Amino acid sequence: MVAILALMLMLGFGVSLAIAPQIGPAAHQALARSVHPAAAVRHLRERRVTFDAPRPRSQLLPASTRIVGAYFPPWQQGAIDSLRLHADSLTHVYPSWLQIGPDGRSLRSVDWDPLTTPTTTPLMRIARAHRLRIVPTVSNAENSRFDSRRIELMLSTPGAAQAVTRQLVQFVDGNDLAGLQLDIEFVDQAMWPQYQDWVEDLAHALHARGKEFSVAVQASDDIATIRSLAHAADYIVAMAYDEHDTPNAPGPVASAGFVQGVLRKFSLAAPASKIVLGVGDYGYDWARDGSEPQTVTNAEAIAEAAGYRDQESARDVIDFDSVALNPTFTYTDEHNVGHEVWFLDGVTVANAMRLASRFNTRGAALWALGMEDDSAWRVFGRNVAPHPDLHALTPPAAPAFIGDGELLTVRRPPSPGARTYDLNPRTGLIEEESYRTYPTSWLVARQGDTQGLVALTFDDGPDPRWTSAILDVLRRHHVKATFFMIGQSAVAYPDLVREVMRDGDEIGNHSFTHPNMAHVGRERVRLELTAAQRAIESIVGRSTRLFRPPFNADADPSSYGELMPVWVANQEGYLVAGESIDPQDWELDVHSADGSHHRLDATDIVDSVVRQIDHGHAILLHDGGGDRSATVAAVDTLITTLQARGYRFVTMGELAGLEETVTMPRLNAADTRLAQVDNAFFSTWRGVSAVLFWGFSIAIVLGLARIALMLGLASLRSQSPPPSTRGLRTIDVLIAAYNEETVIEATVHSVLASRDVEARVILVDDGSTDRTAEVAQRAFGDDARVLLLSKPNGGKASALNLALAHATSDIVVGIDADTQIAPDALAALGRRLDDPTVAAAAGNVRVGNRVNVLTRWQALEYITSQNIDRRALARVNAITVVPGAIGAWRTEAIRNAGGYSADTMAEDMDLTWRLRRQGWRITNEAEAVAFTEAPATLKALMRQRFRWTFGTLQCLWKHRDAVFRYGWFGGLALPSLWLFQIVLQVLAPLVDLQLLVALIGRTLGWLESLQHVDIAPPYDPAIWLIVAIYVAFVALELAAAWVAVALDGEDKRLLWLQPLQRLVYRQIMYVAVWRAVSKALAGATQAWGKLRRTGGVVVDVPAPNNRDTHGVRAP
Repeated sequence: MVAILALMLMLGFGVSLAIAPQIGPAAHQALARSVHPAAAVRHLRERRVTFDAPRPRSQLLPASTRIVGAYFPPWQQGAIDSLRLHADSLTHVYPSWLQIGPDGRSLRSVDWDPLTTPTTTPLMRIARAHRLRIVPTVSNAENSRFDSRRIELMLSTPGAAQAVTRQLVQFVDGNDLAGLQLDIEFVDQAMWPQYQDWVEDLAHALHARGKEFSVAVQASDDIATIRSLAHAADYIVAMAYDEHDTPNAPGPVASAGFVQGVLRKFSLAAPASKIVLGVGDYGYDWARDGSEPQTVTNAEAIAEAAGYRDQESARDVIDFDSVALNPTFTYTDEHNVGHEVWFLDGVTVANAMRLASRFNTRGAALWALGMEDDSAWRVFGRNVAPHPDLHALTPPAAPAFIGDGELLTVRRPPSPGARTYDLNPRTGLIEEESYRTYPTSWLVARQGDTQGLVALTFDDGPDPRWTSAILDVLRRHHVKATFFMIGQSAVAYPDLVREVMRDGDEIGNHSFTHPNMAHVGRERVRLELTAAQRAIESIVGRSTRLFRPPFNADADPSSYGELMPVWVANQEGYLVAGESIDPQDWELDVHSADGSHHRLDATDIVDSVVRQIDHGHAILLHDGGGDRSATVAAVDTLITTLQARGYRFVTMGELAGLEETVTMPRLNAADTRLAQVDNAFFSTWRGVSAVLFWGFSIAIVLGLARIALMLGLASLRSQSPPPSTRGLRTIDVLIAAYNEETVIEATVHSVLASRDVEARVILVDDGSTDRTAEVAQRAFGDDARVLLLSKPNGGKASALNLALAHATSDIVVGIDADTQIAPDALAALGRRLDDPTVAAAAGNVRVGNRVNVLTRWQALEYITSQNIDRRALARVNAITVVPGAIGAWRTEAIRNAGGYSADTMAEDMDLTWRLRRQGWRITNEAEAVAFTEAPATLKALMRQRFRWTFGTLQCLWKHRDAVFRYGWFGGLALPSLWLFQIVLQVLAPLVDLQLLVALIGRTLGWLESLQHVDIAPPYDPAIWLIVAIYVAFVALELAAAWVAVALDGEDKRLLWLQPLQRLVYRQIMYVAVWRAVSKALAGATQAWGKLRRTGGVVVDVPAPNNRDTHGVRAP
């Protein structure tokens, strides 16, 4: 019934997720265009050189191997995304990571440092995933300027050049990179001989470590310079760009004639196998005021053309110069300053590659990732088509905005542009290009720019530690705020959600699980929105039209990954809330300008908000996700400070002039019914999660306590029984056999080989269907020490009772038919029963057939669990079972107790408990060793453990009135069985599953972080605390296992199996427990559950007639 109800709740919740909430279209104001595309007036730094990061070591490529490389400027927006998209097209990546220091002897790597350069780590990950060779460049540039003085100092200062070489080699070798490329420019000709010597020394040092060495060479260098550099290097890169890059001299960046001339000159100086053509794909914007030309990306150039001359068609704006074969245009900016722009694109790259093919160069290298026309990759790469189509123009990544404010609505997704071009069949070059339509970017409408108003917003809650305190502050000041809630947290703390609603604050959707939505698919975005919406609806009976994407709340989203969730949310009827004032209250470690750092406090937050208050109207704070004490402390001061400046606090909806009935509408009838189902589902989920969490915590604590107690008791020195004063005692050994033809003879032989006792075997064949009786009769029919009995099949208890009826000795020992005993085992057990208060003594059972990992796991389990428990519980007279594999009994005691009972499947356990309840002592004898045959297959193991667990359950229920009675037996042993062998074993799979799901979630987040620069590896203190406790528990178990193995004198190599035993073997045992519990609840019974014997126990025993000359060899 419970299972059916749970299934119905899950189905109901699934239906609610499949049906999108009916919240209506997104509300927005009619806005007039106020600005040109954001990219139109933004210029990046000029090209500069910087350092690279580590790369796996690789062998130098043969000279004939084609090189397709791309330069990676770490400062360039979009460079990492471009690399991620096009890594498969490349063989090499050249990150600008290293610079020779101003002193000429140091090496600067600030552009590489992973702590300060966020692109370094993802570059390494991408390159290694795609087997790219990482070859960092080292230059003499600083702030876009090449400094010849650094090279002069390096070459003229004693030891400086060697120091730089040593540092370069250490950097490349230490970070396991593929090699190094020099980009040294403007070397004084007077220093050229020393420079050439240094280049050769550096090349030799790198080659000695299997690294490649290349040099980027200026197009203006003379043939002698080119020849000398090519001689030292594995290859040189001919930088066929920057044809015009000086003030007041606008012109093509890399005309076709210029590229051809560069190739011709380089071909005269070096073999083609050493020449890699440097191909540009960027532009320069010259202002006619004489200022330095500004570097522009291809997308920025297109945006300037479209933005500043938006009343003209694209074909009339951009001209393709028929001589240079480069595109160009002019415009006048908002300050009435004229501009001339020359830029490169996919067509110019196609021409450059065509020219390179004529000279059979070794390859090409593109400057630079993040700046290029995306269509260039159709002609540049390892696997380009023979005649690629360049007509389509990829939309620019940068969006255009209309209006102002922090509430966002995507009015238009991006669309591609188009161009036409003419290919000269004779030259193979494209000699005419015409832009027909510009590619259009995202168009985003912004609203909420209302002067004098400010909105306090809180993300990542609710959290009882911080949300309640923030609400207290808001109530005290009569201020309303907007809380963007994570669905999971809302489900966990529904009372807090209701409290926010009662106070009149606004609730927004912040996804259900808080993923970085820039890197998940559209369907995942919809699912996150719907799940969080359903959670909020089920708690407060209202929906919300406000959504803020996790990780990307900026009011100026710029990438596809940031804009796609906005677009999807808008389509679902949401207004997306951005922010323009972010004091970064999540960053608890604040770094000061002087290099010091301190823990974030309220003053830091308030000061940051005040500095940014003119930037917008929405303040981003957090009420969850970490320590938010500084945020709580800051809210009070923030409110009073901003109110004193004349600001009025409103909700996000009020910023846009929207009423609460619009931003948080009531549910319709259909959604109300779904909300009721969802509420039942979430309430159940919350209860089950709490039970599992506390169950896990309690289990860990109790488990640790139990391990410590058992180890402590087991480690106490045991008093050996005094030597027996009686003569050679007689012991009857009772064996019940059912289909044991393969093992019965060896078992009886091991008994008859016993020392210091007169052993008599009473063997009962319980209606075997194999040759058990025949084998026993043939081997022992004439041996007076062996009594063979047969009976119809009636179960093990009845067979043992028949044997007991024929016993004549004071002590009987029961062993399983598959168990071989050590020669001293019977004598050791007999001495234990010399004590008249002892009714039974448990032997030491070991696995004798350690033939595979399954049987070795069982061997470890027998040592670390069963045997150690018996050692410990014997100290307090609380042994729970004298094992059927080997155990001694006082004959009179078991007869008075009624013998073996057939009403449980654990007849040995039941008999132990009955004797204990009669006041007898039950003890343990570790020296009484027996070797049993453990199940060697999973099916056989499951059958055996089901029978054991089912029998334990039967005994626990039968003797339930003994709990908390009979001293330690009822106070410790029986509750431990209930708790550790039944209850926790039933719950353990659920706890393990919960932990596994959490770990998988964190692992997926970590894997996601390997692929995306803007995602840090997730850190969740709670989950890692649980993992740490779990690992500590496993470590303690391993220590306990070591003690147990040492006490038994066993093979310590078994300990290597212990961690894997917990992860795999225990899961198998869980299945047996679940089956047994379900059978018990169903009232089922069980038969013998026969294990098919293999005769795999390996024990050397003396022959029966030679008892004093052989020992027992454990397997």
